[in-house]
Amino acid sequence: MRLRMVVLVLLGITVMGGVGYYAFESFRQSAMPPTVGRPPNLDQAPVRLYGLLEPRGREVFVGPPLAKRVVAVLDKEGMPVVSGQVLVQLDAEVEQQALRVAQAAVEEARARVALAKDEFDRVTQLVPARAASPTELSRATLTLEREKRTMETALAVVESRRVEVEQLTLRAPIEGRVYRLDVRVGELLTPQDASRIVLGPKEKQVRLFVEVFWLNRVRPGDRFTVRDVETLAPIGEGHVAEVLPYVGSRDFRSEDRLERLDTKYAQAILVLEGDCDSPIGLLVLCERAPADTPQR
Repeated sequence: MRLRMVVLVLLGITVMGGVGYYAFESFRQSAMPPTVGRPPNLDQAPVRLYGLLEPRGREVFVGPPLAKRVVAVLDKEGMPVVSGQVLVQLDAEVEQQALRVAQAAVEEARARVALAKDEFDRVTQLVPARAASPTELSRATLTLEREKRTMETALAVVESRRVEVEQLTLRAPIEGRVYRLDVRVGELLTPQDASRIVLGPKEKQVRLFVEVFWLNRVRPGDRFTVRDVETLAPIGEGHVAEVLPYVGSRDFRSEDRLERLDTKYAQAILVLEGDCDSPIGLLVLCERAPADTPQR
């Protein structure tokens, strides 16, 4: 009985000692300063950047100078175009009528110039014979000059009306491809609808958004693999043509309207190599292999 009590006491002392030692070590370690971790080596990390797919040199928007009805659509999305090719014809009936009125005014002014010229010639022949006075010659001269200026003004009005009519024929300003032609016959097209007609070169590029910690690590000549963000399907490969010399900010907001994250970023242009059938405006993920990985 006595031996049993001694064993229990020793066992209790051992347990208490172990608990005390564990508590001491825990407090000692928690009081120690944190160990500084080794910073990651970004040069050895794969670079992943997001960007937007766009035509090489960016897209071109085509819009009307004023709100007009569409009377004809003469091209389709995806079709190649040459500079000056007609895309959309807008209603120009009012402008064409104004042009006809201006042309009639030119004909009338031309007739008045002819009459004034005849009168000037007649008076000029009569002055040496004193059949007409110098005052009449001066009056004929001034009348002729006035009619000529009137005709010049009428010609300028005709040219202005012709430009107004021509502006209602929307043409391709560049050679390339029609990426978007969201226009229908009969609807109203306004100057604010310029983004509904989008053209651009056939070749494509990616506008990369480079976070500040990747600055000086993304350089011209770097090769990237381009993938669709949603499916991660490969789109193609390309190389960085230039890193733009500007750092701006982007605002990211969550569903909470008071929650916002401001980040700094630069932009770089990645030129895709070969044909790319993916639509412009697509969000893509561009990956570059680590620095120690041989690139093709």
